[in-house]
Amino acid sequence: MAKAKPAQFGTITGYNDWSVIRTIREAENIARWSPWKTHEWMEDAAQRLDLFYAPYHDQYNQAVLRINSLWRSNMQCHWYDAKTFWMDGKTYRTPKMLEPLYEDFSPV
Repeated sequence: MAKAKPAQFGTITGYNDWSVIRTIREAENIARWSPWKTHEWMEDAAQRLDLFYAPYHDQYNQAVLRINSLWRSNMQCHWYDAKTFWMDGKTYRTPKMLEPLYEDFSPV
């Protein structure tokens, strides 16, 4: 049987090789159960966006609005427990909503 080659030290693994739009979509998906991982991935996507050539700025802002509305709607549910949802490992952190790239964004 052929052996798999071991991964070399320092190679990019995990979500780092995702495109910006995939990172945004996966952050929307994980927002249901891990808000701090969502913050991490959305910050990563925002840092990788090009300021001059902006194909994904609107998608980023729309994703922020959808994620924030999901978190606000979860707060209305009877099963929602803020202490467990906003845990970062074993420590509780105060809830923090995502911020859009620019404030004058209005959804269409």
